[in-house]
Amino acid sequence: MRRLTLILSDLYLPDETAAGVVPQIDAMPELEWLLRFAHAPVRVGDWRRWLLNQVGGQLVEIPLAVICGHEKVSGSALETAWLATPVALEARLDHGRLVDRGLLYLQPSECTVWCNEFNRVFAPQYQLHELGERAFILSGLPHVAKPIADPARLLGAEIGPALPGPEAPELRRLWTEIEMWLHGSALNSERERAGRHRVSAFWLWGRDADPRGSRGTDERDLELYGGDPLISGLSRMRQPQLRGAPKSLTQVDGSAHHVVAEFAALTGHPQESLPALDALWFAAARQMLGSGALSSLDIIANDRRFRITPHAGWRFWRRQRSWLENLAH
Repeated sequence: MRRLTLILSDLYLPDETAAGVVPQIDAMPELEWLLRFAHAPVRVGDWRRWLLNQVGGQLVEIPLAVICGHEKVSGSALETAWLATPVALEARLDHGRLVDRGLLYLQPSECTVWCNEFNRVFAPQYQLHELGERAFILSGLPHVAKPIADPARLLGAEIGPALPGPEAPELRRLWTEIEMWLHGSALNSERERAGRHRVSAFWLWGRDADPRGSRGTDERDLELYGGDPLISGLSRMRQPQLRGAPKSLTQVDGSAHHVVAEFAALTGHPQESLPALDALWFAAARQMLGSGALSSLDIIANDRRFRITPHAGWRFWRRQRSWLENLAH
């Protein structure tokens, strides 16, 4: 491995942070050091489109949900595939919000039960298909013109502006009907008794593609790790086996030239939390840069790519800022 990319897939800063109002945060000394000495950040936008461009070919022209559903859904169901992400919402006086850790994970034993229950109510027009712990595939819904935002961008924020508008009446109707079904679902009552968040809605998204086509590097010698549905879909296309992100960088098979690892740092498993990543990934990556084992490290978060190269610490004149300030820079 000569190149390493670490993607923090749910780390988007709220507007007040980008404007310079930085809240109290935990110290991340390794991440702080890496961001301090990184090259000037490059705005890459949606990390999934960035990754598809790295893979190359024509994948960027295919709807995200179709890639995610590869080998999980087929035929006409794949042609109308949407990602359906379980989310937890909360009602405020005048609006609804996605709770700050509101991207929900389902246990493997739950997924089949949720699909069976949904399909008893909504089939044959709509069907829910198992995809993994983070999302389902919903089929039967036509494409709409306006793309729906990645729910990770809305953690802790008002959802109203991101919801489908009057131009998508079928999507709006189905969205509402699913929320009503979930509200009375016995499956949600079981989650509540187990001390877990109820599923408020299935966030329907992922039907948009980039009509401009691929501008990718067509990188073949690339290994993917992570639990995001896109990582899983690409892995089924490219690799002999799926690879969730291991607990530490030292457990990575570094035989490929470029390794990409994705983490849900705010909403994922404890081993994906920022403190765990700082100790087990960022520290090891810093050491590898220092020894020359890595030619470059990219950290992608908040729509930006931060590139760190060997001898980064030679930029000793750069003033010290918190890692969050550097992310917003």
